[in-house]
Amino acid sequence: MLILVFTSLILSFCLAGCSQQAEYHVGLIGFYNLENLFDTVNQEDVGDEEFTAEGAKHYTDRVYRDKLSRLSQVISEMGTDDSPDGVAMLGVAEVENRTVLEDLVKTPNLTKRNYQIVHIDGKDERGVDVGLLYNPNYFKVTRAMSLPVPTEKIDTAYGHTRDVLYIWGEFLGEAVHIFVNHWPSRRGGEEASRPFRELAASVCKLKVDSLTHLDPNAKIIVMGDLNDDPADASVTKVLGATGKKEDVKSGGLYNPWWALYKKGIGTL
Repeated sequence: MLILVFTSLILSFCLAGCSQQAEYHVGLIGFYNLENLFDTVNQEDVGDEEFTAEGAKHYTDRVYRDKLSRLSQVISEMGTDDSPDGVAMLGVAEVENRTVLEDLVKTPNLTKRNYQIVHIDGKDERGVDVGLLYNPNYFKVTRAMSLPVPTEKIDTAYGHTRDVLYIWGEFLGEAVHIFVNHWPSRRGGEEASRPFRELAASVCKLKVDSLTHLDPNAKIIVMGDLNDDPADASVTKVLGATGKKEDVKSGGLYNPWWALYKKGIGTL
């Protein structure tokens, strides 16, 4: 299932001498699961043999380039109804390394956007990470760090999962904190795997709480492939995200996907 969601962050300001009139600048923020964006090189320390020419998927350079072309076309069209620049900041999941992101942003569909990359190698057992693409005309990175999810606390045999990528910077001049997530899958069943997603949520929430403790008005965006729904405990209880803006307390999180979820629209 492809996950294709975006929301617009609208920043307003009043020009000097204008007491009533406000101007608005639209910047689009989104997330996209790139679904096993591997290169064709077999890495000894990663289980990526199937993504090679000799592997089960017959993953040749032609297949890889075709995948890049199709993904870049989708990304290039995201949000263009609302802004000619398209998506200004895009969280991504299931990328093997920084190289595949560099190849992606260099495709003819995206090269004019001049997307920059935030990526930190993790220890996921499948060899996939999360990352962030951003337009430097909109976003300036101040700091980026990886927040590991300690699955060994629940089951030492589970193996490593994706880290949470935390980025702090300025989006159109305003300080913004971004968390890109790809929580553990429902492998083995929803109930058996639930504790691992709640653990990933707690890693994210711990950092969110530390930020809001310092600044209750901090602008925070939590995005990603959560492998859970808006009604699941990882989102409602651990993150404490609500679908009603009026119920959001100081330092709390608002989940804009509740309305769509209730209508049966969208995926995990």
